Amino acid sequence: MSETKSSNHRAGWWICIARWSVLIGLFLVVFFDPLRTRRVWFPLFNALFLVAIIYSIVLTLLIYFQFSSPRLPLVTTIIDSLLFAALVYTSGRSSNLIVDTSGRAPSLTFFFALFPICVAIIHFGLVGGLSVAGVFSILRVIFLFQEHIYFMRKEVDVMRIVAVGADIVVLFLAAALGGLMNRLGPKLEEEEKEEPEAEEVVKLREAQEQLKEMFKMAGTLGAQLDSHHVLEAMLDVGLADFEEGGWGEETPVGIVFLLTETPEGDRLYVVTSRYLDRGDEARLIEGKAGLMGKVIESVEPLIHRELKDDPELGQFSSLQRCQSAVCVPLRAEGEVYGVLLFASPESGAYTTEFVESLTIYCDQAVIALQNAEQYQGLCQEKEGVIASEEQARQKLVYELRKGPLQTIKTIAIRLGRARAMLTEDPDGGMEELARLEVLTRRTVRGLRALLFSLKPMTLESEGLEAALERYVQQMEGQKPSIHLDIAELGNRLSPKVSGVVFSIIEEAITNAREHAEADNISVRVGLQDNLFVAQIKDDGRGFYTFAEGFSSESMDGLGLSTIESRAKSINGKVVINSTVGRGTTVTLTVPLQG
Repeated sequence: MSETKSSNHRAGWWICIARWSVLIGLFLVVFFDPLRTRRVWFPLFNALFLVAIIYSIVLTLLIYFQFSSPRLPLVTTIIDSLLFAALVYTSGRSSNLIVDTSGRAPSLTFFFALFPICVAIIHFGLVGGLSVAGVFSILRVIFLFQEHIYFMRKEVDVMRIVAVGADIVVLFLAAALGGLMNRLGPKLEEEEKEEPEAEEVVKLREAQEQLKEMFKMAGTLGAQLDSHHVLEAMLDVGLADFEEGGWGEETPVGIVFLLTETPEGDRLYVVTSRYLDRGDEARLIEGKAGLMGKVIESVEPLIHRELKDDPELGQFSSLQRCQSAVCVPLRAEGEVYGVLLFASPESGAYTTEFVESLTIYCDQAVIALQNAEQYQGLCQEKEGVIASEEQARQKLVYELRKGPLQTIKTIAIRLGRARAMLTEDPDGGMEELARLEVLTRRTVRGLRALLFSLKPMTLESEGLEAALERYVQQMEGQKPSIHLDIAELGNRLSPKVSGVVFSIIEEAITNAREHAEADNISVRVGLQDNLFVAQIKDDGRGFYTFAEGFSSESMDGLGLSTIESRAKSINGKVVINSTVGRGTTVTLTVPLQG
């Protein structure tokens, strides 16, 4: 709720309290005033009094439930003025005058007339109060003439005219005085708060500008698809003031740590930094002790003093001179993704407000960083798919040139020779045609096997088991011999995973046939401990997997890099074991879903 709304709400409550007080007072005066000279018009008064009570209840409920409307003050002012004028008129009084001219007692009408005037002043200031005072003045004059006609007096008593005039003057003086106090009150309050408020305004403006800059930077993060730019933007937030105007002779330090897996366990490494000594950039820390350990364990930002005695951060020479630091965890889905650290040679350089703003910004930055990494991962995956398609195209060209094209060329040459033989040696020509028929059938079978390896229809219609059995059947009669041992797989593999698994097994078999010089290839496929396991083993010549010079180029030449990249696409893992003279074993494991 804003300050203006809160002030209006408080004013409404005070008016409600005053209205109920006035109604109670009016009730007591009507029924217990011993100085009344005129009878009360009880039927009309009681009806009006009941309306006033219902009206007050409705307003009380509206204010309680914080109902607000720009027309409500005007409506309540008009109703209060007319309602209380009618109540005063029908109540009967000690005198029609505000001051009883008989000298017996002052009339309480003065009090009832002041309430709607005060309500108008609160809502509309001096103008509103004078307007309501004018309405009651007109009613006062009407009452005077009504009394004159009622008592059939020929002349109006001068004292009554003076008394009526006094009533009107008192009403306008009350309205003027109330309007003046209504104007002076806020001014006096502003003067009292002027000096401290000026300091608060300066602080609020500084905080507002800082928040604007942070929100501006946070807005640009959504458009960043480069993780390096996101990391640099995180450092800009904490070092912007220094880089614009300078903090002193010594510079602060900004570091972004991210978690990485190492053989010794998870470690924090410096992914980017500002004003950090070059010798500190390659340091790894565990993040389990000191300031870093507290932040990672609590997953909350912390402000710290000097860092030279910190068990982990004290190893950084750049941080040993720092007298204050702030450490903010980079949180992702409830876990620590990394840590942002700012350290300054000045003590007390970081405030709680700065840490709160920095934490909000870091939460946005982590989301932007993850989005950027996902985008870069998709780009790499896209490049890998394009590379795989190009490699498959080149492989297809190679297979066609090496096998079917050479065979078809040979068949064409031998067909010409057989045609010539048919005229000179018909029996020999027929034998040659028979041999060419066998060669042609073998070539057609090889083309079918090649097409099946590219897109096996059986894989889509009958599953991985049937596709592998069909593939092995097409290889029958060729060297090396392929022996398949496959267990019941059910529906544990999705069509996408099955397609990738088939291509990996087919690639491993092709590699063994082309490079291993093997006599036998065994393929075993099954399920083990919620894992899909495929093992392709040959009895060929093998190779040195860890020999010097066995580089990525060698992996590509043997087709092993293709196997590993395909396995990663389905979260699988490939292990290659080979011994010279004893063959090679390729083991594929893929985690099962559900």
